[in-house]
Formats: sequence, C-alpha cells, structure tokens
Amino acid sequence: MKQNHGRIYWIWLSLYLILPHLLYGEDFSHKFNISKSQPYLKEAVLLTLEIKQTNPNVVLLFSFDLEKSNDYTFRRVDIKEEDGYHSAYVKYSYLIYPLKSGVVSLKFKLQKRLTTDESIAYSYSGDRDNIKGLVTTDSNIELSPIKLNVQPLPAQTELVGAFKLTSKFKTHKAKVYQAIPCTVTIKGQGYPPIIKDIIPQGDYTLFKEQPLLKSVATIQGTQNSIIYNMALSHNQSFILKARHIKAFNPKTKTSYTLTIPQQKFEIEKVDPQELIDQEDSPKPLSRDFSSISDFFSYLMVFIAGYFTALLVKSKYKKEAKEENIFKNRVKSSKSAKELLALLMAENNQKFQKQIEALERLIYTNGNQTFKEIQNEIILSE
Repeated sequence: MKQNHGRIYWIWLSLYLILPHLLYGEDFSHKFNISKSQPYLKEAVLLTLEIKQTNPNVVLLFSFDLEKSNDYTFRRVDIKEEDGYHSAYVKYSYLIYPLKSGVVSLKFKLQKRLTTDESIAYSYSGDRDNIKGLVTTDSNIELSPIKLNVQPLPAQTELVGAFKLTSKFKTHKAKVYQAIPCTVTIKGQGYPPIIKDIIPQGDYTLFKEQPLLKSVATIQGTQNSIIYNMALSHNQSFILKARHIKAFNPKTKTSYTLTIPQQKFEIEKVDPQELIDQEDSPKPLSRDFSSISDFFSYLMVFIAGYFTALLVKSKYKKEAKEENIFKNRVKSSKSAKELLALLMAENNQKFQKQIEALERLIYTNGNQTFKEIQNEIILSE
C-alpha cells in the first residue's frame, strides 16, 4: 500500500511539473518581474512580462492584459516587440496601484495565437498588429496570479507620493457676497492627488468647479498636475482656517504635510442709506412767475418732464418684464443652493434677508423652509 501511495505521489508531481510545458512550454517561455511585492497602499508597482518564442516551426502572436479589479488600478506604460515570425519576442510594462491593504492578487489574461507562414503571406498588410483575415488557432493561457502584500498607510493620509502645493487668493477685501476667486495647485509624482474637500465647507459660501487633472504614466511613475478652481463669498468679514493635508512618501517611508495657510478676509458692508439720494434732483421749482422769461423756462421744463415721464414709463415696463423673468426663475429653482446662487447673481440689496435665510437653511438648518423663502421673494415688490 505504501508503495502505491508513493507511485501516485510521483505521478502527480511529474504531471504538475510537466503539464505547463505540454500546454505551451514548447512554443514560448515567459517571465514576470515586479518592482516590489510589499508596496504601500496606492504606491506605484512596476510589472513587466517578457515572452519569448521557443518553437521555431510556428508563427506566434500574443495578446496580454491584466484583469480589471476593484483591488487595484493599472495602466500599460510600455510595450517592446521584435518582429520575427519564428522568433517572436514581446515585453509588456504596467504601472499598478493597489487600492486596498492586505493581500491583493494580480490576475492576467494571455492569449496565444498560432498561425502559419502561408496564412501570413496571404493576409499580411503591414505589420504584426495590422493583419486582416488572418487564420489563427487561439488558446487562452492560464497564468498564475501574483500576490502583493500591501501595507496600510499612516492614519489620516490623504495623498501618496511626492507633491508640492501652491495656493492663490485673488483678493482679501471684497463687498458683501462678492465672489473671491482662489486656486489651489498640486504637482508631483505619485497616485493622482484628487481630494474631495480641499477647502471644507464653512459658514461662508463655497463655489467649486471640477478639478483639472493631468496625469502622465511612465515606467518611472505617474507625474501629476491638478488645479482646483474655487470661489468664496460671505456677508461679513471671516477667517478661512488653515487646511493641513497629510501626505506620505513611500520611497522615503515618511509622512509630511501640505498646507493652505489661514486667510483673513475683510468684507465691506453696503449701507442701505447709500443707495438713497440725500438731495432732491432736480430741486423743487420756484413758484416765482414774475417774468415772461421765467414762464417760458418753466414751460420748457414741463415739456422736458413730459418726455421724461414717457421714458420712465417705458423703463418701468421693461423693468416689470425683467422682474417677471426673475420671478419665474425663482419659481423654477429646485433647491436652496440654486436659489442662493440666483440671488447672488441678481446682486440686489433688498434680498439680503432672504440670502441670509437661505445660508442658514443650507448650513445650519434654519427656521424657515425653502418654500417660505421662495414665496417671500416672489411676493416682494
């Protein structure tokens, strides 16, 4: 019995060692190389695969890629080929970023396409990747996964790589609800530096655009440049607290901090009295009709006033039409943020109360509902 068990063991071992060669070993050999097997989370890993044809009696073509997974992201950064129909050689290079800590399995898809010289001669139209109507025998080759042991990042890390940050605020003095543009730029090598709230929400109003990201992946890593365009506004002076972004450089295994410094903004309030003329213009007419010249002077004033009244009436009609358009836009607003943006664009001091109510509703759950504020604006004169 022991002898039989021993024979079975050696038969299975022989099959295990020989079977891969029976499947494709006589046609080609392959070799994986990986830059590191214990990377940090979101650290770049360079993977290369070299394939060499070993059977000179056939014509071989190859197709290779990684399988998609939520555990990692990848990009092909290079491919080198030597075109010999009976001595094919190809080298694939991939940049991989693990997206979870712990064990991550890299899985592959490799297809071997076998054909003949006759088929190549019949359908050849330029190069190995531009072959039409080529008759091939295709085989999916199973490659063993490569396992990465991914190390976690230090707590609260937001960026992985070597980056620099610059920030720019157009002004630090503005009027009530005037937009203050600002730009934050991050450049460097590493995992693309996308941060959800690079400037967090506060008691101010924050307008954001989609970040402008440019990433170029090479064998050396991924070079990034990202620009965050934003704007701030408030109805009173305020302080934007410093923003500290914790980053980690896997090459040096050290943490560092990128900072948007604290900013102080002076908001100039507009006095409602400044909007009202303090002097009558024109001044009240004198009732002294002692001379004919005065009479004709006042007659000319009357005529001018008549035509002015016509112009004012036309202006009021235009303003009424514009007011109806504005109120229709207020009615069609679907959210507090949309209505707040509309009022700020209107830049009318009479809506200051509603603007403040909307801000309280958005940021502190104020005591007025969206519909109540909306109706106030619609019913205002």
